[in-house]
Amino acid sequence: MKPFPIIKHSWGTIYRFLKMKVEGAVLVTAIKCKVFDYLTEPVASASVAQRINLHPKNTELFLNALVGMGLIEKHDGLFANTGVSNEFMVTSSPAYLGTFFCRVHDWYESFQSPAQMQALLKSGPGEQAGRVDDTNWVAFTREASAYQYCGPAQKIAEIVRSLPEFPRMNKMLDLGGGAGFYAMAIVSAHETMTGVVFDLPPVADISREFIHEYDAGDRVSVMAGDYTADAIGDGYDLILASGTLYFAKIHLNEIIGKIYNGLNPGGVFMSLHNEASHERTRPGDHICDFLFYELSGMDMIFTKGMIAETMVQCGFKSVRSFSIESNLGVLDIDIGRK
Repeated sequence: MKPFPIIKHSWGTIYRFLKMKVEGAVLVTAIKCKVFDYLTEPVASASVAQRINLHPKNTELFLNALVGMGLIEKHDGLFANTGVSNEFMVTSSPAYLGTFFCRVHDWYESFQSPAQMQALLKSGPGEQAGRVDDTNWVAFTREASAYQYCGPAQKIAEIVRSLPEFPRMNKMLDLGGGAGFYAMAIVSAHETMTGVVFDLPPVADISREFIHEYDAGDRVSVMAGDYTADAIGDGYDLILASGTLYFAKIHLNEIIGKIYNGLNPGGVFMSLHNEASHERTRPGDHICDFLFYELSGMDMIFTKGMIAETMVQCGFKSVRSFSIESNLGVLDIDIGRK
């Protein structure tokens, strides 16, 4: 199996710029102009302007802004990338995330505009209330899934590897697994374990492409379907649901019951998600990220302990809950044992 990049830095600070109006525009402009490609070594702004065909004076002003954001450095009039920018912003880097950042920025700009929010606030959800546009997820999976192997997949694999059951695991399911990087990272940490990535048919086609690209076809297969309605298989020792149960909240008891039935005795279910506390007002960034969906009629926010309580109701004998810091913010994790 083709190895994932060895990640040295966190890209969380860069990600947070995408939620800021001016800083987000500066970041995306720099990505689209490939500014970071020309700053791998200290260089004068005039040289950058000449090589990219930019206005000389404005180039220096623009680079000063990038310095202010902490994305590049300036010493004795010469500009150069920080270690973080060299790792994630240079197009030749195996951990390049420029496409991902641009895609997320486009989503914030296009799908959460003030005009759209004002309309929803005045008129409420329209005829599309409660529906998710699959085409957006297909495009995101194809264009922006690189972020998964730039830290998150490695972290998830590390958590799974620490489970006492891990050495005895033979088969796992990545529910709503998208590109399949989480499943690939987990099975690659085990000598013999195999995995199944389950997602909607259009997404599953892309999953197969990435699995083929990473030479993982002998360890990871793909199952296409809608897990809210279709069978997900059985005989699993591990089922992972990372950031997917939001879209099945109205079916939560049914889905977790299906997960329970799909596990072998002693099997493990791990859900990664965000939970809300303080009467659905904290953490603020999570509430704001989901606000557009909620205004559109999709109930997607889990309150603290909701998933863990449902696991117990569905028969899991124990549930361990904890939180970790991630590039995307605080991440809540529930691990249930059958």
